[in-house]
Amino acid sequence: MVWRVADKLIIGLMALVVVAALYDGFHLWRASQLNQDLAELDAGGDVAGEHPYVGFARAYALQQDGEFDAALEGYAAIDVPEDHRLQRDIDYNLANLYLRRGLEYRESGADDLALPLVELAKEHYRELLRNNSSDWSSKYNLELALRIAPETELEEAEEERNPEHNPRSAAGIQVRRPLP
Repeated sequence: MVWRVADKLIIGLMALVVVAALYDGFHLWRASQLNQDLAELDAGGDVAGEHPYVGFARAYALQQDGEFDAALEGYAAIDVPEDHRLQRDIDYNLANLYLRRGLEYRESGADDLALPLVELAKEHYRELLRNNSSDWSSKYNLELALRIAPETELEEAEEERNPEHNPRSAAGIQVRRPLP
């Protein structure tokens, strides 16, 4: 039996359709599992061996409810590699969480508690911008954090607390010279 080119082409296309259907079926099954986990989580259940996106959804829900410590634990429990696309969202939400908590402390007059949180937020935003300099959300939020706690004020406060780190104080230090 002689196979014509058209027959070979049809068989090749059928194989391609089968492979594409298997690929799509696998992703549909994964999405279905994720939806089931989210529905169980929404019903108040606990998801064993949860998907990273389910953990992210849980931590985000805690963040929206104003539960700072629980949201931090939730984001910390998500186990994804550094280059995973979800890691950027985790870092961004952590920065927002720190910034919001810092603003809450600042509004209540607890500046000593607010400053470290704003600094953590700035550090996270800067890291996000190092990885993607066109991230406008991080740029905007970093600018907001810098307005709340400008870098110059921090440096001046550090110089006042630790004069030995102040470059201007080096002029006043007397050097001991050995006797002749």
